[in-house]
Amino acid sequence: MKSLVVYGTRYGNTEKIALAVSTGLRSIGVVEMLTVEKAQDVRVREYDLVVFGGPTEGHGVTEPVAAYVDRIGDAITGIAVATFDTRLRWPKWVSGSAADAIAGRLEKFGADLIIAPASFIVTGKPTALEPGELERAEAWGRALGIKVSSVLAPKAV
Repeated sequence: MKSLVVYGTRYGNTEKIALAVSTGLRSIGVVEMLTVEKAQDVRVREYDLVVFGGPTEGHGVTEPVAAYVDRIGDAITGIAVATFDTRLRWPKWVSGSAADAIAGRLEKFGADLIIAPASFIVTGKPTALEPGELERAEAWGRALGIKVSSVLAPKAV
């Protein structure tokens, strides 16, 4: 299985989560991890799974992540995707969720959302991840890889 993790980050916490998710996915197959800025010329159709992540700001997704998702548009049609974000430990109706916003955009383009969006929690400013979030992100990545590879397995036979 070949996966791509594309993320935006402002304070480095989302990058840490992206790395942990990539580590979990790596137990299942090959993983490439890129910022949205470096992923501009990547052909998403070459991957079995594309994971998108970003920090939650202003109740949703940051402009660089939103612009990237909108730019790839229909190229994501029929591809397995998953989304994650980093956000404060507030109810979603208060904080919003970049993961949910990214998922909504991707679904409009016809992506196959393979697993529910995930949020990883940061503490106030200066932001830091809550204890255990890196381990939870790695486990989420591993579970995501297992789920996608089980869907792909019948195609490989």
